[in-house]
Amino acid sequence: MSEEEDKTEQTPKTQAPREPSQQETAMMIADQLDETEPGPRMQLVNIVRALGRTQARALLQETLDVEAGGGMMLPDGSRRRTPGGIYFYLAYTKGIPKKGKKLRRPMYKKPDGGNQSSAEQPQPVITFTWEDRIAAIREAEEQKGNANVKITLVGRPGKIVNRGTCMVTVMESIKIPALPKGLPTPTNIPTKYAVYIASKQWKKVEQAMADAEDVLIIEGYPQIDTQTSALSVFATNVTTKKLQQAQKEAQKTRQQDTA
Repeated sequence: MSEEEDKTEQTPKTQAPREPSQQETAMMIADQLDETEPGPRMQLVNIVRALGRTQARALLQETLDVEAGGGMMLPDGSRRRTPGGIYFYLAYTKGIPKKGKKLRRPMYKKPDGGNQSSAEQPQPVITFTWEDRIAAIREAEEQKGNANVKITLVGRPGKIVNRGTCMVTVMESIKIPALPKGLPTPTNIPTKYAVYIASKQWKKVEQAMADAEDVLIIEGYPQIDTQTSALSVFATNVTTKKLQQAQKEAQKTRQQDTA
């Protein structure tokens, strides 16, 4: 083997660069279109997911060509479309969704009063999906708020583990409740709650829990516990549904007696 062939065999093969993800592709297109608002950027993510990265990039090039050639006017001739407006027009009129995907036009809200001047632009209602949460959270984390947190658990406890001054039980929620319109639908996976109840608090409800038809009502402070893959709940107030009802009835009777 010649020295030149030996060098060729020893030269490591260079890896092909990683193709940008759909999210990254959408953000690149948004930047080139100068779309900085969350709504249009999320709209672009939905378009890339439906049409695919190759078609989305081709539409970007077509948009830039149209803009370089004098742009595109609105139907009423009042002004030129923005580059983003051109892209959205091309996507919804020429875009071909991939198999199994759908490209839905955003719905528009009419302003109060019903009449809308040609200068006003309709505001798109963008569907926010569970997959969109990552980008939204990263953007929201740029300026975090603050909160005082309380969680309420209602249900039957599991096995009660006595640790002297503290009782430990694990509860689990499985069914996703009906959520307000507009919220993303989370994945339907069980959520585990590790509940810590002070022994003195547990003694107040222990007898009531012998009734299989009664349920615990636990208010507490939640905190994520990565080691147990559970949401820890440190109980600050514990009662049951029937104890709560009995307390209300007793209070009502006292009020009637003093009236």
